[in-house]
Amino acid sequence: MNPVPNPDFMEVRAMQHACHAKQQCFVFTEIADIELPPEITKLTNEKYKNSGITTCKEQCGDMLVDHTRTTSRCRKVVIVLGLVLVCFAMAGGIPLALQLRSSSLLEARLSFIRRLLTETPLIEGVWKPTKRDNNYNASVFEARQNNVGALLWPIAVPCGAQYLDAVQLALEGIDEAKRMTAHTDSMHIAESADEMEQIHIRGDVAVLMGIGGGHALGASLAVLRSMYLLGVRFVSITSLECTTPWAAAAIKTRDFLMEENATNSLNEFGKMVLYEMNRLGMLVEISQLSEAGMVTALRTAKAPVLFINSTPLSLCNSTNVASIPDHILSLLPDNGGVIMLNLERCGDRPLSVREAINTINYVRKIAGVDHIGLGGAPPKSYAFLLAELARDRVWERAAIKKLIGGNMVRILREVEALKNRLPLYEDWISPDLIESKSYCRYPEL
Repeated sequence: MNPVPNPDFMEVRAMQHACHAKQQCFVFTEIADIELPPEITKLTNEKYKNSGITTCKEQCGDMLVDHTRTTSRCRKVVIVLGLVLVCFAMAGGIPLALQLRSSSLLEARLSFIRRLLTETPLIEGVWKPTKRDNNYNASVFEARQNNVGALLWPIAVPCGAQYLDAVQLALEGIDEAKRMTAHTDSMHIAESADEMEQIHIRGDVAVLMGIGGGHALGASLAVLRSMYLLGVRFVSITSLECTTPWAAAAIKTRDFLMEENATNSLNEFGKMVLYEMNRLGMLVEISQLSEAGMVTALRTAKAPVLFINSTPLSLCNSTNVASIPDHILSLLPDNGGVIMLNLERCGDRPLSVREAINTINYVRKIAGVDHIGLGGAPPKSYAFLLAELARDRVWERAAIKKLIGGNMVRILREVEALKNRLPLYEDWISPDLIESKSYCRYPEL
């Protein structure tokens, strides 16, 4: 006979179960195995209903529903908090990224620029050393302090020496440059792009020597070839307002008297000078030519040409720099040449960093990033100028390397590639072009 559970005992246990329902689910497993008479089953169900006690299945189900709801709410809260945190991170992260190009992280940008300057030499367009106490130590020290890796040194010859002793003065200037660099441990004359890079790798300054005006050639291709053998690697076709019998110079003085038979561009002998320079592997520098002469040179030269100490005419028209019209700058991509921008001053007014950057971007827009170089910085601080320029995303690593010296090295290699690949020009200038000049020449037999 199956034992019958005491109803009172079940009521007490049920009440205990109700009191601890939040902590545990108490199950009478033995009831499930007992067959109860109908009257007892009815009595038991009535007691459960009257006492408000729910069954284990109902209470556990409610607890599971509550737990699911609580978990769902927690997940929603976590998701919302996560989204809020992401928004805060983005709101704080974007300005933080932008600050990489702001003044607060200037030192980081300067470090980036210094690393670039160890990879590519910063080539300064024009170097005019100041002689003190019979040496150039101060100018050499200044160049090294400004992170200059290589520089162009045009040997200056006064225009008044034309038809007189201009050739002799040029030779003496070359000799002085060689003696000066020979007495320094940190500066050496380079005669090729490879030598320039090797000197830079050693941590020294490379000097590319040139002649600051075509009048110093004495209208002689033989003199031009002799100067190449002495280490000259570029020649300015004219200096400011110093027209030669074969090339017209830029004129900025209103009361300047132009000779009647002088060319306003490049005559046939002038074109011959360009061809011979291309054959030798010398850079043709045309910043002080007349506008007509610039156009002719850009279309005549077989290799890229060079503008030094220059600035766009629309931004600066001064006698201390070569002012190049926009339509001339637009011809640079076809020729492949480079303009070395003087960003130090316009006349007597020093340029600000912002003005310098605007000038760089202006020329880049007209000529392209492959045709820009540097010839001076305000206030002679290239690293700071480049660090500020790097704030603009268009000036990434490759573009800055082109600006500081990559473009200059490129055209030097292109000029060297033409060496001895063109015919030799040995013609003399026509006597008619120099008949009225004061050249003292031994009569030809």
